[in-house]
Amino acid sequence: MKEKLYWVVLAGIFGPANPNLWKLMNTCESPSEGYRRISEGRFPLTAAEKAAYTLWTPSKASETAAECEKKKIQIVTFSDECYPSKLKTIFNPPAVLYTIGNTDCLNDELTIGIVGTRNPSSYGYKAAFRISEELAKVGFTTVSGFAAGIDSAAHRGTLRAGGRTVAVLGCGLDNDYPKVNSDIRGAVSENGVLVSEFPPGTLPLGRNFPLRNRIISGLSLGVFVAEAPMKSGALITADTAIEQGRDVFCLPPQDIFSKSCHGVVRYLRDGAVPVFSHLDIIYEYMTAFSHRLTPLKPSDDYNAGRTDSLVFSESTGEAPVKKKTRQKKNSEIQESPGTLPDFNFTENQKKIAEALVCGPLHLDEISEAAETGMQDLLMEITDMEISGMVVSLPGKIYRLNQ
Repeated sequence: MKEKLYWVVLAGIFGPANPNLWKLMNTCESPSEGYRRISEGRFPLTAAEKAAYTLWTPSKASETAAECEKKKIQIVTFSDECYPSKLKTIFNPPAVLYTIGNTDCLNDELTIGIVGTRNPSSYGYKAAFRISEELAKVGFTTVSGFAAGIDSAAHRGTLRAGGRTVAVLGCGLDNDYPKVNSDIRGAVSENGVLVSEFPPGTLPLGRNFPLRNRIISGLSLGVFVAEAPMKSGALITADTAIEQGRDVFCLPPQDIFSKSCHGVVRYLRDGAVPVFSHLDIIYEYMTAFSHRLTPLKPSDDYNAGRTDSLVFSESTGEAPVKKKTRQKKNSEIQESPGTLPDFNFTENQKKIAEALVCGPLHLDEISEAAETGMQDLLMEITDMEISGMVVSLPGKIYRLNQ
């Protein structure tokens, strides 16, 4: 407990997002040693830090800890085992986090930050809500800033799916801000965690929010910007995500002339992943985190595959590259069709399922039997695996999930 209090002291002296704290700690073995060096004048402080030093004493830290205990706020310090491992990899991580809820969520592997404007269009809000909901259904933990607008949509979509969500606040956790999210505050703490770098009593000042954005991106594998004008705090989060080596996803604008979407256009031009449904985010992490994804039947029309496109015409049945089919395999399927499981297959998925109904097949065999080009097959079979329609076996072999 003693070292925990010294972390609180140092965080108070240097303030949030101050790299001078880590300049000090890089030369010390413990926060108590760091405080001692400051007290002995062996580490230079700025004028603002000197003023904070007179306020943030060990006694002040004890009072803060007592206040947190009274308000059921947990103090998580950099040296605690439950401190988020992802944050330890970023530049200038917070030394102390104040939390309410399940701190295990801070170390969830499969996390996605979802941010955007506080004044979204109905299109942006709906997209953030539905994509958050679908991601939560397959096992993602969402991270957002608990602000009005897109942040609120992200938390609410996740909660509706019964998922875990992390709300990173730009004020003390004892401050009921913003009022628009008061109704879900309890649900977030029950199904996830509220977290802040700011101690109790800190007001939601404008300068706090850019500082907290590095925590949103730092806790996430990637950041999805749903909608943002050119001057938006969400773009700060996207910038910090890039600096931290995180992925950046953007919702394509509904109206290219709308100022509310101008912020995402720049990132899309620079290579951000366009998100037309939750599947575009899932694809990025399917290989590394397949063990964390929950198979799920498709539940939304917006993510249904097309049966008629530039690369496959439903009317002609032609594909750009059409391999010679193995008549023996097609004959076997026709002679022993079996029974397809009760899934809502698209037309292309049904062809694949019919190829697999007699037993597991290699990807090459599926491609020939279903008369589907390999590129299209890989997209379809990935969707089917995510949706629980098929099961992947070693050696690029798949079977129906019956």
